[in-house]
Amino acid sequence: MEHTFPLLKLPKNVIVQVLLNTDPTELLIFSLLSSKIKSLVKSLGLRDLNINIRITHELSLTLAIGRFWSYLNLHNDSTDGNGEFDISRPLAASYQIQNSTFQLSARFNFSDWLNHIRTVFWYRTTLDVDFVPGSERFDMESLMNAIRNVNWLYIDRDIADIRTKEILQSFKVFEKLILCKNPFEDFCQIQEVFIRNFKMITFYDTFSLDNLLLVNSEIVQFDRPTTYKQFNQFLKHWIRGSNPRLQYMCLKINDSKSREVLLKGIHCVDVAEEEKQEISDKGSFPFRTFGSNMVRIRQKDGTPALIATRNSVNLLWVCLIAFH
Repeated sequence: MEHTFPLLKLPKNVIVQVLLNTDPTELLIFSLLSSKIKSLVKSLGLRDLNINIRITHELSLTLAIGRFWSYLNLHNDSTDGNGEFDISRPLAASYQIQNSTFQLSARFNFSDWLNHIRTVFWYRTTLDVDFVPGSERFDMESLMNAIRNVNWLYIDRDIADIRTKEILQSFKVFEKLILCKNPFEDFCQIQEVFIRNFKMITFYDTFSLDNLLLVNSEIVQFDRPTTYKQFNQFLKHWIRGSNPRLQYMCLKINDSKSREVLLKGIHCVDVAEEEKQEISDKGSFPFRTFGSNMVRIRQKDGTPALIATRNSVNLLWVCLIAFH
């Protein structure tokens, strides 16, 4: 025998109290029950929502409200897993909260699902979007029109080059880019990506000194190792005024030689032990792990910076933090 709770028969103020004491990720299900409940959920003023959209063979939305997480999976009824995925049609949805999965009776197209979530949770910020293998099923223009504004864009290494270029050309305005490979035949073409005014860029492919010098982001992370000579040359250019927006850079060097080789020809000052401890105690990355190896350098205009290093197996991890 199923037990039901007459939620809609309760006074409005009691319904609100029930909703306030509900796992916030469950409120999406409540908001689909009726227009009255939708309005009441919206009246709670929940705003601490982050949305990540993972585009693979289907659409998967991760909804995070504080420490509460849930997953909304949208799929069509086609038996052809490789056929085109039409996001303008009503989509079936399943909703996972912790270890429970619910099949939702509501069917909206992708744009209407996003608008419903934005309305209920007062969501006004941009979205994090991941493109992974299988996303070729989706029409890029339709996705762009539905998603609109992007904050974080991740493009997987196994996405075809032509598709990666299409993504980069379609989504022109976003703050953070994680690019797993260079999709361009002409290596110089990647420079058009590096010169864009991102908040952050993470690049997982090979790069040159020219690429380093053209990076116009505030936060920069390179995964492939560079050389002592190349990073030393970069530092000398930075001291003279290159990369004016740079605040943080982290990369690896393909040998574990001494710090003196890395800083050859560069005026630097060791950070005092007491100050190292004070910086490390603040707990900000990378100082928690790099705190024992730090020096100060300055640009010609006086802008100070810290270089933190850490030896690993056949690698030297290096972080540059500029204080504008």
